[in-house]
Amino acid sequence: MVEVTGNKHAFVACGCIRPKPKSSFEERLGQIYDGISKVIAESGPHEVAVESSYYGKDANASTKLAEARGVIRLAVHQAGLPAAAYTPAEVKKAVAGTGQATKEQVQFMVTRMFGLREMPRPLDASDALAIALCHIQSRQLRGQEVGERRQRKPEVEALLARMTTR
Repeated sequence: MVEVTGNKHAFVACGCIRPKPKSSFEERLGQIYDGISKVIAESGPHEVAVESSYYGKDANASTKLAEARGVIRLAVHQAGLPAAAYTPAEVKKAVAGTGQATKEQVQFMVTRMFGLREMPRPLDASDALAIALCHIQSRQLRGQEVGERRQRKPEVEALLARMTTR
């Protein structure tokens, strides 16, 4: 979790949700959903950034990651929060300057960018902080404050209004 005030950002907290390994896949998805919902309820974020789908060599692992990401996005949606997604390469480039950076390089840069005394652990936690930094940079490049919702064009609002009444 990161706090943003103007052009400054500060580390607040980080961690990982680790479902019980002996649980069924469906139970693990439920544990992820419950964990994300609890973090949202306790910390009250204004918006959320996630890593977009990753396509690896193992189709089964990619599918399971996509399902877990879907559960996370559902929890975020049900909390009424806006969400942004960034590819792994976008996150690495924003933090380490190259889309080919290793997890350890990202961890090192996150530590430096937040001025932390210790590296965030595990690597998944530093990856999450890197996604937050990428989101902050993306918002700043667009001239938007973090937490500020973009206004939709009137024609988009009209289209959405027609769709919801059908």
